[in-house]
Amino acid sequence: MIRLLFAALLFLPACSSAPAGDPPAGEVSSSSTNYQASHHDAGRALSALQTLSSDAYEGRRTGEPGNLKAQDWIVTQLETLGIPAVYDSGYRAPFAAGRFDAPQREIRGTNLLARIEGKRGDGPLIVMSAHYDHLGIHEGEIYNGADDNASGVAALLETAAWFRDNPPENTIIFAFFDAEEQGFGGSAYFVAAMDERMKERLAFNLNLDMVSRADKGELYAVGSHHYPELVPLIDGVAGEAPLDLKRGHDSPDWGDQDWSLQSDHAPFLRAGIPIIYLGVEDHADYHRPSDTFDKVEPETFARSLDTVIMTAEAVDDWVASDAAQ
Repeated sequence: MIRLLFAALLFLPACSSAPAGDPPAGEVSSSSTNYQASHHDAGRALSALQTLSSDAYEGRRTGEPGNLKAQDWIVTQLETLGIPAVYDSGYRAPFAAGRFDAPQREIRGTNLLARIEGKRGDGPLIVMSAHYDHLGIHEGEIYNGADDNASGVAALLETAAWFRDNPPENTIIFAFFDAEEQGFGGSAYFVAAMDERMKERLAFNLNLDMVSRADKGELYAVGSHHYPELVPLIDGVAGEAPLDLKRGHDSPDWGDQDWSLQSDHAPFLRAGIPIIYLGVEDHADYHRPSDTFDKVEPETFARSLDTVIMTAEAVDDWVASDAAQ
């Protein structure tokens, strides 16, 4: 996630088996926590987080070997879960795009796109997203990015598994975006390159970025300042969630902690698409080599993932209800 960098833009017009070298599959189990997850496989999610944030992935910087390895790993997980690709050509969607804040600076990367068809058929479309890239290696130190954003990738995979078994009302695209850390290149390209039919159908973006380190037991839902009609949705989930789900970090009142334009939901918001961004507040390991798997508390992560999936269900219901009116 990129925080602080785009605060000034708020005042502009609208906004498998593991590869060799990975920890053995199943090394982390749900017995690591006393909390019994209701919406996901806690052991599988924790193992995914451990794998993707291991040294073998070298910080997953866009275009570098660790990032390419992460692509292969995510594709393998999607295939294992039986989640189909959006395009006949496969999950990978290469792009060359400008940064969100500097369109003249070209970035090349690869988004990974999967989908689950909704009961409503050719109706509204929801994009759930999480970026899989991170900062790579600097001065010999690996920036593993466990919270930022191996946690979001693990959560997105578990959400896809949930909707595979509990079909959504609306079609959901699961977008694993690349180049978030380089100016939201993957998400900016996705929004800019949508064909007219997709633009007409796109109804919502639910973005996940840093969802494991809820050290105070809090997860923030960003978006209701821009779309006040989302307040009942968020508060409804908060009343049932196993983690404290709060609204905020989405208005000028928050100063440089206004996250409205500080992750991959920003291009959607700027395009007039309703968004909710789920994430934790900054911690001492944010964008440091110390953002590692051992800092993640398993029970908190399991509670967070259930909260994420409960929010996704509520978004699906909200979009279906809105379309029916």
